[in-house]
Amino acid sequence: MKPAHIGVLVVGGLMLFGAGMFLIGDRHQVFAHHSEFYAEFVNLAGLSNGAKVRVAGMDAGQVQDIAVPDSPSSRFRVRWRIDSKLRGLVRSDSIATIGTEGMVGGTYLSVRSGTARAAPAALLATIPSKEPTDLSELLAGGAGLLHDAQASLKQVAEKAGVALDTVTTTASNANDVVVDMKSGRGTVGMLLTDDRLAKELRTSVTSTAFDVREIVADLKQGRGVAGMLLRDEGLAGQVRQTANSVQQAATDLRHAAGQADALVSDLNAHEIPEKAGRIVDHLEQTARQAHEVMSDINKPDRLGVSAGTNIRESLTNANAASANLAEASEALKHNFLTRGFFKERGYYTLAEIPPEKYRRDGGLTNRSTDRLWLPGGDLFQTGATGEEELSANGKALLIKALVDRADLIGERPLIIEGYSSGEARANQLRVSRARAMLVRRYVQEQFKLDAKNVGVVPLNAFPPNGTGRTTWDGVCIVLLEAE
Repeated sequence: MKPAHIGVLVVGGLMLFGAGMFLIGDRHQVFAHHSEFYAEFVNLAGLSNGAKVRVAGMDAGQVQDIAVPDSPSSRFRVRWRIDSKLRGLVRSDSIATIGTEGMVGGTYLSVRSGTARAAPAALLATIPSKEPTDLSELLAGGAGLLHDAQASLKQVAEKAGVALDTVTTTASNANDVVVDMKSGRGTVGMLLTDDRLAKELRTSVTSTAFDVREIVADLKQGRGVAGMLLRDEGLAGQVRQTANSVQQAATDLRHAAGQADALVSDLNAHEIPEKAGRIVDHLEQTARQAHEVMSDINKPDRLGVSAGTNIRESLTNANAASANLAEASEALKHNFLTRGFFKERGYYTLAEIPPEKYRRDGGLTNRSTDRLWLPGGDLFQTGATGEEELSANGKALLIKALVDRADLIGERPLIIEGYSSGEARANQLRVSRARAMLVRRYVQEQFKLDAKNVGVVPLNAFPPNGTGRTTWDGVCIVLLEAE
């Protein structure tokens, strides 16, 4: 092959390689100008390094780093970047949240564009965040809502049944009264059907009227006690005043009766009885429909399993799948073929180290490891709440012990071993852990260290074998060799 041909092949291969690198870089936006921001979350809901970032629904960048919190009260700090062309959509009132692509899809960081009246967000600013919604919480809330609705409908059905029974009883009683009156039973029925008794009543009324006329004549002539009273002018005035009072009372009674008639007429005009009947009918229909809905929900499927049983089995299977996935991921982290991949993605951190595993690691606990032994009496004091805190002398002692190793601290990982020998055996683990956490927080703040490169391990009162000490009370700062 001629040299010219070889040159053409080499140039063509370089051009293809450059085009491929450009396409790959363009897909990951390597060659674009980026703007970086932060967001904080209590729950990441599966968000990981390299996840997509979408601004107003458009792919704009990716998650760069996730800082793990050092206490339950802290939050995950997510650093993400987007193409600078979309920076104008990120405002001070923008909201960052974690979304999911479908029911089982991957997670991504979603940023809602802000309003025009808000100022553009500054670079590296922390954007306000909204916690993601947990699917299991929604399912639990829906189950509780269905339970409450079923209980409410049951109560309405019971009350509607009582109301219908009352209306039926009242109508039956009224019908019985009318039948008894038509049949002549009782006093009213007897008066309506007995003609002889009616004649006797008319005779009695006529006789009574005649007697009244005679009494009136005697009164006018002044006979009897009543006639004498009528002849006395002073007593007559008193009687007239009493009569006026009685007349006024009768007027008031007629007025009250008129108001009662008006009230009854108003009720009839607004069709209150008919509306009450329709309401009762509607409640009965609603109760029947609710009963049908609950029957359909509880009806077994073609395999004879109810909807509630299906939901419980689905949640149980989902929990089992999550546990299996977690176990598989943990196994892959420790497999010699794949642990390098997980280490590059930030899954290996020193945030939490099990004490048992730490004691078995000879590379961390041998005598040649660089260690700083600091006694607890020089570091800690009892605070206002009764818990230990770093004293001013303890802070100065930490700075003095680490200032000569400042260059190494920035390059090498640290492990803070906590010890406590002055407490009861059951309380040593809590105190030793609290001491290690206090020292880690202070050292991390003073030397601006990455949280994943500073670990804590509570060891009660007993250092690991090979350190040259059998017991200790305080902390030991271990400087690991850089890999």
